[in-house]
Amino acid sequence: MLFNKLKMLVTMRGLSFIEATKGQIMVKKIQLNIITIFLVLTAQLAFADNRTRAVQERLLELGFTPGIADGIWGKKTETALQEFLSAKGLTFDGKVDSNELELLGIRKVREEKIFLKLNIDNSLPQAWASEFNDILEILRDVLPIDENFNRYVRNSTLEVYAWSSKVKNPFSAKPNMGGACICGDGYGRYMVLEINQNEFKDNSLHRYSVIVHEYFHAYQIGLSNDRMNPKWLVEGGAKVMEEMFVQQYYRKNSLAGDLKQSALWSDDVFKSPNLYEKHETSSKETSIGWMDMNYAGSAFMTLALVNELQKKNISEEKAFELVFRSFWTENAKQSSWKSAFEKTFNMTVETFYSRLAKYRRSDARKILPSNSLKIQNIFN
Repeated sequence: MLFNKLKMLVTMRGLSFIEATKGQIMVKKIQLNIITIFLVLTAQLAFADNRTRAVQERLLELGFTPGIADGIWGKKTETALQEFLSAKGLTFDGKVDSNELELLGIRKVREEKIFLKLNIDNSLPQAWASEFNDILEILRDVLPIDENFNRYVRNSTLEVYAWSSKVKNPFSAKPNMGGACICGDGYGRYMVLEINQNEFKDNSLHRYSVIVHEYFHAYQIGLSNDRMNPKWLVEGGAKVMEEMFVQQYYRKNSLAGDLKQSALWSDDVFKSPNLYEKHETSSKETSIGWMDMNYAGSAFMTLALVNELQKKNISEEKAFELVFRSFWTENAKQSSWKSAFEKTFNMTVETFYSRLAKYRRSDARKILPSNSLKIQNIFN
């Protein structure tokens, strides 16, 4: 598609690829033209306008048809905006400014560096899809994914594939997907959400909280330049974040219940916490499944760290900000995650582990996040 645009624009300037073979000078001129046009078009694609995307999203919400909300201005977007303004007895002057934004009810233009392309299979109920969009709207405002998320392939899009487990993976382009993850195939990363059909029967909030969990991993990856260690801060942070989200927006969470279940995490948290630095050493098969399958032990360690920070007269909001954001930013700069840990929290990993050894399972209820704590207060 991009090649065809280049060919069309070069031809419009009175030059063709056939004529370029007539002489070396002409070839050089055309090459310069192509390079210039290519750079312009690439810049347009790479820096898709956030304002245009906000307009497209709002027009779609209002029932107009601007095409895909990709941030790139086109004829469909202009026609849809003209139709919207015409319905109000107004005409479009060719420029989107504060007047149009106010009429559309757009208070703030989201500054995003990673765009989301949603692939939602119809095996999922419409109610889930609607809730999914509402959750993403909140997350994208509070936790914008850093552009380094897909830096190794220079891809500014995160594709999301979601379906119900009652059907086989319906996306033939990626036949090996399953479960829930932020996955990669060498061409880019994508989010997989295979929602267990039983979660609809049981009315389990996990069918929604898993969205938060996986999105938060994308957030961590972007900030840390993909330096995702240790496991207990990776998974513990995501587990605590999803439960805080559910508490804030649904007035329920399962974290307290998970921490009470001895079958979900072991005393290694207190005796050998270094085992929780890796997935391979922190999981054990039990009669009800894999220990730490819901990352309860990692969540306990994360909450204990927040508690230790609060003992230093750091507010709860700031302590969570250090754990959820500052550590991952610092991790991208340091030679090891332990160096980033010490730099961020002003204590060594060994010091924290020695303090963790003094905790007991019964302390779980004491270190849970405050019910009144809002994620917006953490990431303001």
